[in-house]
Amino acid sequence: MDLSGFLNEIPARYELWVALFIIACKLITVFVRPPKDSSCLAAAFQFVSLIGLNVGWAANRLEAGRTRSVPPGKIPAPVSSPKPKA
Repeated sequence: MDLSGFLNEIPARYELWVALFIIACKLITVFVRPPKDSSCLAAAFQFVSLIGLNVGWAANRLEAGRTRSVPPGKIPAPVSSPKPKA
């Protein structure tokens, strides 16, 4: 079952609440910085991000370094190497 099939199975009286939950999850991903991967909240944030439909080339998904891809039109920041000691 895909997402649209799942959403069609929701009773009409709960559709508004499900939509508000999805919007709330999206707002959380917009206004809250993603935790580091080693944080205990990383899995919870990934779940909220998934429910909020924060997938693909979403800018706030990419800012935490969750993927190594660079969005089209963006130039990756150069990695500076440490200077050798003389």
